Amino acid sequence: MESNNMPQRPQPKRPQKPPEPPAPLYACPDPYPPIEVDCVNPHYAQLLKISFASSKSETTAVMQYAYQSWVLHTEFSEIANVMHHVAMVEMHHLEILGRLIDLLGGTPSYSCIQRNRQFPWNATMVFYGRMVRQMMQNNIAAEQDAIRQYQKQIQMIQDCHIQEILKRIIQDEELHIELFKKYL
Repeated sequence: MESNNMPQRPQPKRPQKPPEPPAPLYACPDPYPPIEVDCVNPHYAQLLKISFASSKSETTAVMQYAYQSWVLHTEFSEIANVMHHVAMVEMHHLEILGRLIDLLGGTPSYSCIQRNRQFPWNATMVFYGRMVRQMMQNNIAAEQDAIRQYQKQIQMIQDCHIQEILKRIIQDEELHIELFKKYL
């Protein structure tokens, strides 16, 4: 066999592609707990319906953030994109709550009982402002209200499955507050 004693030419270095920036987070990366309940409990279902379909609910958040993504699209496309993705996360929360309400023996209708009265959800619950700062202030207040409501429900609902789910949803709401603060 012939030995190749010729010096090897160095291979040209290929320009390395810069690493991709991490994808923005619109939801906490932790997995959601399984959607399950200890037993049927219509009272717990009624408690969750406040977070499902009231003026300070996931339904309102979905509609609010979808609206904002539409009206901000032309002038503020980055913010519009954020609002679109946050609306998708809130829609996932809505789905989780709807399934929990059903498992608890309730009906996931777009209404809730407050002060012993039935209140249907309606579009007047959406804030239709068009100023970015005003939108973000309203969104932050709404997320803070949602967190307080979930914390109250965690105290009232003695079902560890539901408590863990609500704690996980709170993590997303806290992340949304941080996202919105960037645009104040």
